[in-house]
Amino acid sequence: MTRPAIVVAGLCARMLAESARRAGWRVIALDLFGDSDTRGAAQRWHPVGQAATLALDPARTRAALERASFEPGVMGWIAGSGFEACPALLRTPIAGLPLIGNAAPAHDAMRMPSRFFSMLSEHGIAFPDTRMEPPPDMSGWLRKEASGTGGWHIRLADSANGSAHDARDGVYYQRFCEGRPMSALFLADGRHATVLGINEQLVSRHGEHPFAWRGAIGPVQVGAPLADAVRHAVQAIVAASGLVGLNSLDFLSDGEGCVVLEVNARPSATMALYDCDPHAPLLARHVRACQGESLETREVEAVEAVEGAIAHTPPVRGQLVVFAQEDYAITPAFEDQARRLGWCHDIPVAGSAIAAGTPLCTVSAACAPGTSVDAVRATLAARAAAIEPLLKVSHERSFAPR
Repeated sequence: MTRPAIVVAGLCARMLAESARRAGWRVIALDLFGDSDTRGAAQRWHPVGQAATLALDPARTRAALERASFEPGVMGWIAGSGFEACPALLRTPIAGLPLIGNAAPAHDAMRMPSRFFSMLSEHGIAFPDTRMEPPPDMSGWLRKEASGTGGWHIRLADSANGSAHDARDGVYYQRFCEGRPMSALFLADGRHATVLGINEQLVSRHGEHPFAWRGAIGPVQVGAPLADAVRHAVQAIVAASGLVGLNSLDFLSDGEGCVVLEVNARPSATMALYDCDPHAPLLARHVRACQGESLETREVEAVEAVEGAIAHTPPVRGQLVVFAQEDYAITPAFEDQARRLGWCHDIPVAGSAIAAGTPLCTVSAACAPGTSVDAVRATLAARAAAIEPLLKVSHERSFAPR
């Protein structure tokens, strides 16, 4: 009997493809990079945009999804990152290929700033001072775009180009707030939600982008007030919007409360920190929740899991995106050596051209329970620093005279 097939799509589909393969499905992956990990996890891979643009090509993506709809035994498709900029792909059904995730109304409730922040206000959930029009004095304000992802869309409002395209739909302004950048990965069934873990976001300047997402560390241990505030925010948002499947909440914290920034209405990159049980891949739970499985029957299990976590702290994991410092042509030697490391992912295939300033790969770390965030961060930084010299050495060996 032919195994069911599933389509995973996004800017980078590696994480989704690997989880889908662990679930026992045949995988068709659509993304920008086609790295060796993604191709290894998928039965087939198709490009849906240019890697250097860090954006999906709507026409190519739509065409690839339509082709995939003819795959025998295909269950549907799952949208990852990047669809924030082309929501029409989520709204237009494809015959024979249902979307396994949030429908357009729930997605729009998260991505339309006026609706999202009004909903937070109605439920007493804290968020930064937010305006749809430019403030008279832009100092201390950020300019954001609802179509963005990964922090690439965030600018200082008083920067030289901060006022450009102010008339564009989805542009809004938020007052800058101090706080620890964090996120919560959660699973929802349209009415209820279970928080799977709370993470620290690794955010830093990258070129002209002052708040670029570089990675995450989790689960992090937090106090009861913050955990309660996160659970309240997640539950209220799910009940008001009907979110289903895996989603993530981005917020700032002062240690006790949370100030909500946005919700990613899709599986987020932080699922890689938790998708470590080969017998219970997270993408399988995502599919079941999207297909109507209620979380109510799992509430007792969730309580027991939380109580058990107090006595048995889970390992702390981290991931960090490594950006190329210069242009590179990937050699077979680098691809092979990077794979041997065991903690390098999203490894570009030999022959790939990587432009300076674009993602090169991802490094990860799995540390003992109780390891501090600073220690995990240091491990990630050391591993990231080892990648570029390895690439240079492999390049020199490949082209050395024989």
